[in-house]
Amino acid sequence: MTTYFLSYARSDQGIALRFADDLMAAGCSVWVDQYDIRPSQHWDRAVETAVRSCHGLIVMLSPASSASANVADEVSVAIDGGKDVIPILISKCAIPLRMTRMQFIDATGDYDRALRQCLAFIAKATPRAADQIAVASETRTTTTLPADVLQKAERRLTGVMGPIAARLVKAAARFAETEQALYGKLSESIADEAERASFLGWMAQPGQTSVVTPRRPASNAPEAQETPIGDLDKITHALARQIGPIATQLVSREAKAAASKEELCRRLAERISDPADRRTFLKDMGAA
Repeated sequence: MTTYFLSYARSDQGIALRFADDLMAAGCSVWVDQYDIRPSQHWDRAVETAVRSCHGLIVMLSPASSASANVADEVSVAIDGGKDVIPILISKCAIPLRMTRMQFIDATGDYDRALRQCLAFIAKATPRAADQIAVASETRTTTTLPADVLQKAERRLTGVMGPIAARLVKAAARFAETEQALYGKLSESIADEAERASFLGWMAQPGQTSVVTPRRPASNAPEAQETPIGDLDKITHALARQIGPIATQLVSREAKAAASKEELCRRLAERISDPADRRTFLKDMGAA
């Protein structure tokens, strides 16, 4: 499938990921770092490979992205490689020099209109993508499942998969008639057998808090003090917003060694490279 690379500043990730999710729901193939980079991959190399191999690049324009060296590099590689570049203005800003002559899409006033314009551009520029968009438009785009069921499923899946959970739930919900069918479809995305079984176990325990219980140490290891499950759920969710799916593994591992919630949060904060994001995480967790 023809793929478009999403370029954005991390501070704009809320609207950027929403835009990517809506494009994918409409049938487009979009490469997103938080969704497509595996924990074992080197971030810079994965991004460069994705930009060079994509058909085009969608860049979310804002004051933050205009000042971002990473975004500038991604756009430059795309332009130099003759890729289609689609600028989406999400916040008024000075347009970077290399994009001043490009026709941008204004999403500051009408998000849905901007989304439609982007889809129309992609469909016109890439016939293969147009076929995918046409097929998606003929499939079911709504769900009959209650909103609280979807929210619980997303929270529980986030404990296993990280931020990609929202995208997976949204996609699976279009084809699931019941909560059981939804969980069945979502479990297909979980590679680890134990984690898959634990996730499906929530169907029989709807009243529990939404996180997969961390694996215990080996029997010959000393028993570690565990942080309450509800706290782990909240901590995992907050950390995943900063560093992606690897948050689940880090929380599970560090929780075994931390003597308190505050200590656990401080340990995890060391994994967040950006000082501002680190402060935000600690503040949200009450450990600043």
